[in-house]
Amino acid sequence: MFLSSHELNSPLVILPKLSELPMRCFSCGSTNQSQIKNLYGYDVCDSCEQTLNLYKDHTIRKHIASYEKKREAVPEGPTYAQEVDYRVEVMEEVYIRRRLKLLHIQSRLKELGKED
Repeated sequence: MFLSSHELNSPLVILPKLSELPMRCFSCGSTNQSQIKNLYGYDVCDSCEQTLNLYKDHTIRKHIASYEKKREAVPEGPTYAQEVDYRVEVMEEVYIRRRLKLLHIQSRLKELGKED
């Protein structure tokens, strides 16, 4: 359900709750509800989930062992869990910075378009 900017600014518009909106795969846009699940806060269809190449448990265990071996030589090094936590945190910060920059450009383009 998409609303025009006029409809969004109308005081009589009642927007649906997020829980009432159909789930849509973040990658392909599929709305086949029987094929979509929520994966860590993102709606993903079965087909796209397979393309994510998510690690199996045995792969994660191999990485844990690799980090444990590295820590034998350098005990102050991070554990695999610490490294993953750090990478997620840095990725979120980078994402926010890039998103803010693009949102700023988008806003400025709208303002500059009014001047034309």
